[in-house]
Amino acid sequence: MDLSRLLSEVDDVLRNFLNKYLNEAMGVHEGLGELVYSVSEHTLRGGKRLRAILIALGYLSRGLTDLEPVKELMASVEFLQSYLLVHDDVMDRDEVRRGGPTLHAFFRDKCISRGFIGDCNHYGISQAIVAGDYLESIAVGTIANLSLKPEVVTALVKRYSEGLRAVAYGQYLDVLMANKSLREVKAADVLRVHELKTASYTVELPLHLGVIARDPSDGELLRLYSDFSKPAGIAFQLRDDILGLYGDPRVTGKPVGSDVRERKKTLLVVKAYELGSVSDRKMLEEIYDSRREIDLDDVKSVQEVVKRTGSLSHSEELIKEMYSKAMEIVEYSKPIDPVVKQELLKILEKLVFREK
Repeated sequence: MDLSRLLSEVDDVLRNFLNKYLNEAMGVHEGLGELVYSVSEHTLRGGKRLRAILIALGYLSRGLTDLEPVKELMASVEFLQSYLLVHDDVMDRDEVRRGGPTLHAFFRDKCISRGFIGDCNHYGISQAIVAGDYLESIAVGTIANLSLKPEVVTALVKRYSEGLRAVAYGQYLDVLMANKSLREVKAADVLRVHELKTASYTVELPLHLGVIARDPSDGELLRLYSDFSKPAGIAFQLRDDILGLYGDPRVTGKPVGSDVRERKKTLLVVKAYELGSVSDRKMLEEIYDSRREIDLDDVKSVQEVVKRTGSLSHSEELIKEMYSKAMEIVEYSKPIDPVVKQELLKILEKLVFREK
């Protein structure tokens, strides 16, 4: 399977859609060009196109076939991903995404450079929210207009909406826990958020959409991919948290310690608090339960305590455990085509042991 060619084709579909909507927007008002430009640049800037690939693999699971009918579906999930990142960056107050400015930062800086009379921070956030909403409308519209049987399209829209609700539940809990005291958050809470926010939409949703596009009644594959997605998604998010705390920004494209600055209760921090000494707990409480601004020294302190308490090792071991579970589910599954099975195992390994 030529994944590089497939990804290039997905990018072409994304560009075609964005060009179409640019023409539509400019026909409404010339001032809307920047909205479409911003979401286009943000969506095409980079990314692994993981979800698009998983849709393809879900669709091909019962045996290889032509992917032409689902290329627009593959593009739709990348619009969804772009939408969620825009809003996620607003909530996390991140300034960098994939080596470029986040959309709220982009619009804020445009406001400043043009000398607008309003509050430029609020302007940036407001326009980024609009841009995210716009991307989500494109994602839904793309699915609704697929050239598939009406009952298949209906099933896809239903599954898409279920997946989006799961993400909303996970995001809500994530923000809620960030604003609770550290002692109130348990490891089980964090893992539940990972199931809802990461496993459900990063792995399970695209695989399910691919299966449904081929056969909405294929309950066997849908159940199998649900079983696979939970450990795979948790391992993916735990690796993401480690990279967020220790990764090189030049490689990850994200500022180091952004989760600390947003006081996110990652498993690394929650476990360090559980395993740490009285002084370790006091230090973590001072950082995570205060209203003061977090600086680089605080980030370094968290890095050190996570290692010293064994929390980093705990997450690494849990990643290995989740990886093994997900790998066994795929390896011993009879329904999955051998070629698809190998591609899934390759993706799983890249997700879990990646450096960015």
